Amino acid sequence: MIERVLLLAENRYARLILVGLMVLSLQTTVFNDMRPFGVCLQVMVLLAASAGLARGSDVGAIAGFIIGLLYDLVLTTPMGLCAAVFAIVGYLAGVGQSLVYEPTWWTRMLLGSIASAIGMILLPIASTITGATGILNARVLFVALIVGLFNAVLSIPAERLCRWALTE
Repeated sequence: MIERVLLLAENRYARLILVGLMVLSLQTTVFNDMRPFGVCLQVMVLLAASAGLARGSDVGAIAGFIIGLLYDLVLTTPMGLCAAVFAIVGYLAGVGQSLVYEPTWWTRMLLGSIASAIGMILLPIASTITGATGILNARVLFVALIVGLFNAVLSIPAERLCRWALTE
């Protein structure tokens, strides 16, 4: 029995699920009530972007999909919508990281912020494609800006957390 638990702890995606559940609990409690400028802060998209920054585009896409599925479990959106968008966010963050010659702390913050903002723009677009109405408007850009700025602040600790969770 203990061997099975240890094997599970050695799997990086199992660790990511546990970290994702902890961040999801923060998202649905603390960050759901924190609404600067009337915007709900999104740390789940930050976790997806940080996974791409920490381990590259391929692992970032898989991790973003897993994190998105966790988030889909508590949302009323169609199942898989956040998973698809967060997979794109993780992939884009990883690609952006690979394009920087020697990434520094501020380039990782900037990439995390941009990937988060892109995710917050893609989410209403994907919701509109699936049939939701009235979601895609000019406020989306404002929400993306606020979420991007907030996620820039937390991107370095989130990247370190993802780097630990996604080690082989």
